[in-house]
Amino acid sequence: MKKFFTLISMAFVAMSVNAQDVYNAIVDGKLNTEFATVAGENGGVANNAANGKSIITMTAGKATVTAVGGTTPANDATIGGAAQQIVPGAAIEGKENTYEVAEVKAWNDINWGKKNQGDIDFWYVTGTGNPYVNMYCVQNSKDGDLVPNSFKADYVYYEPDGSLGMPITGLYYKFTASAAGAFKVKVWANKGNRKTFVVNAATMRAERLLASGYINGVNDAAGKKKLLTVDQVDSVHHVYIYGNYEAEKAKFDEGTSEKTAEELAQMKEDADAMAIERQYVIGNGGQNFWGWLTFDVEPGEEYWVFQHSSQIGFGGFEFHEGKTADELINGIEAAYVYTTNFSTYEDEETGERVSWKGEKAIGNGRFASESPELDENEKPINVVPFGDFFRNDGSAARTSYCLLPEDVLAHSAKTQALTLAVWVRAQEEAAAYKDAPLFAAYAQEGTDVAPLFATFCKGNMQLDNNTKYDYEGSMETDWLADKKWHYYTAVFQGENAMLYIDGALQKEWNPGNAQEGLFSNGEALKYVCLGGNSPVKGVNDAPFDFARLLIKNNAMTAGEVKAQMLADFPEYEEYQGGTETGIKTVNTVQDTNATIYNLAGQQVTNSFKGIVVKDGRKMIQK
Repeated sequence: MKKFFTLISMAFVAMSVNAQDVYNAIVDGKLNTEFATVAGENGGVANNAANGKSIITMTAGKATVTAVGGTTPANDATIGGAAQQIVPGAAIEGKENTYEVAEVKAWNDINWGKKNQGDIDFWYVTGTGNPYVNMYCVQNSKDGDLVPNSFKADYVYYEPDGSLGMPITGLYYKFTASAAGAFKVKVWANKGNRKTFVVNAATMRAERLLASGYINGVNDAAGKKKLLTVDQVDSVHHVYIYGNYEAEKAKFDEGTSEKTAEELAQMKEDADAMAIERQYVIGNGGQNFWGWLTFDVEPGEEYWVFQHSSQIGFGGFEFHEGKTADELINGIEAAYVYTTNFSTYEDEETGERVSWKGEKAIGNGRFASESPELDENEKPINVVPFGDFFRNDGSAARTSYCLLPEDVLAHSAKTQALTLAVWVRAQEEAAAYKDAPLFAAYAQEGTDVAPLFATFCKGNMQLDNNTKYDYEGSMETDWLADKKWHYYTAVFQGENAMLYIDGALQKEWNPGNAQEGLFSNGEALKYVCLGGNSPVKGVNDAPFDFARLLIKNNAMTAGEVKAQMLADFPEYEEYQGGTETGIKTVNTVQDTNATIYNLAGQQVTNSFKGIVVKDGRKMIQK
């Protein structure tokens, strides 16, 4: 049976370009206004809870979404939490020791919080409570005997035919629109065989749902999570249901199976039964999922999204008026994100240091590393934000720079957006670099070819052979003069371009013409240079250090630029203020829910020793 749903990821940092109505649950790393009002910017106990619920309403254009957070009755601490604070009502006929719930004395706290799947940059909000459709009261027992005046809840969950009703509390989301169209909803779905539903509230029946995105454990050749299309998710699900049967049938057809025809038929019958039972399970049913649920809606009708007996993460939504789910899924594509910290390894054959990400040092350029100075107790006494970096010693024009992978500018045609960000430090005085480029890209090696693209350290840019953005000659001040690390960010979207230095907007251009060379011919810009190879003849390559390069095919907002800068360099303000008194030493909290990364961007365990970045802070774990 073909599975009914699909997911798509927050490697989609930017939502679809043509989305008419868009809402993001996480904005600039914090909960959006509606969630923050009841739970704070980073989550917490809701303050609008009533009768075990917290209700948050979001609107975007013609779409309205209501998030309902709920929970189970609270544990009774007076008896060690073994019972819950519910009071029995009338007995249920035909069910031994089962009663209506007359009263709930106390509910657990309702929490909203943000979470992230770090290796695919997937932020979402989670709430509290499993969505149950009914709750009964049963008496506790101990050692086979009923405990007097001690009762607990017995929960009933949704069934896809609607026969048991709709959730009355727990976590679920209501979607409505004033026009016909389709929703794309960003979700995280919990592992296990918990089913995921889109339900028409009027009929109470589960409806067709398309899902595409990431299934935990399904990786590409590089070992990273692989973004799956609708058909690919369906294929994973098909193997999950029918894989054993089809493998055994192939052996049977070849005459190598030990199964009899009757046993093979039973395997097929069991698989068919599983397909019906688990048709609402995404992928293989045993792993987490991150992505998008896409479904059609009619105007004025209400659709609920929730999981069976679990909480579903919510990252936001798009509403596309006049579109269908089938039309939307054809354009699903992960955002392109390229990052490098210029770390290297030693090539066994040549003995040379080689970049993990494929960058190449041209001419006098080289990969370098830096460690903090230590005192007599081997404690750091100065801030060294980036262990590894690329150093361009500066040289004659067009002879010294870092060559990047050839596809880094080839992914912006659909999104019509691009962000370039990198940490830069000058080694010499301004005269040595004032006209030097930070980025320069060409169709091939050599600069007298078209198309071209370049951004310069003095602020001006050249977007193609004809489009140039001047910063009135140069910036008012030399932002690299102090020879410290500074964060350079260039953002392009449609006809606009923005320049940020150290997270602050310096200049915005609105030329009124499309950046054809960048967004229509970006795939032709295969010779991409960092720190040199200027399109202006006679301009020397710059004596710069570069760290933490980021290239994305979407336009980062001002808040996102600042948040990324501080995530790269948490001590930035202290460092720029000249108070280089040392890195804060903090013992890592053993929080199993927090994701920890080392400075190479690799996920590590809580037992990891050394410098780590956790929750936006750099720490030295003792």
